[in-house]
Amino acid sequence: MQTMAFVLSYTIIYNATSFLLFATIMQVVSTDIKTLYSLANLGASNIYAKILGLCVLSLAGVPPLVGFFAKIFTFVLLSASNLFLLFPPFFVLLFVGLYFYVQNLRFLNSTNLPSSPSIVELNPRPNLTYFTCAIPLSFLIVFGFCYVDDLLLLAS
Repeated sequence: MQTMAFVLSYTIIYNATSFLLFATIMQVVSTDIKTLYSLANLGASNIYAKILGLCVLSLAGVPPLVGFFAKIFTFVLLSASNLFLLFPPFFVLLFVGLYFYVQNLRFLNSTNLPSSPSIVELNPRPNLTYFTCAIPLSFLIVFGFCYVDDLLLLAS
């Protein structure tokens, strides 16, 4: 039963973070977003860039965010099932994913060239539905470590 609770809570955390990430990307209207370099035109002070950064850090498993606990659940499941042979591939994939997400954050925040033409425009009327979902999900990502036990109780 505990295994099912861990798997379900991992799925809830990952899906909520992915939903917020893709909903934020959909809020940015662009005619020519083909690479992550195009998103750097948002600027570091933009709320969409901050939410994108938060989602990417959570998916990377940075410790204070709730995505870290999803990675810990996987680690606990492996050790509880005595699958010690899966530890090395788990850590290799964990660090490769962390490198990938950190590189995405680096491109998102450090490639904003003032001379580059702005091809990204923000939606002139922000969607109320987006902010209705984004605010609670951002709160869950940042302060989810306080509710991990509640999430496990909900999953089981």
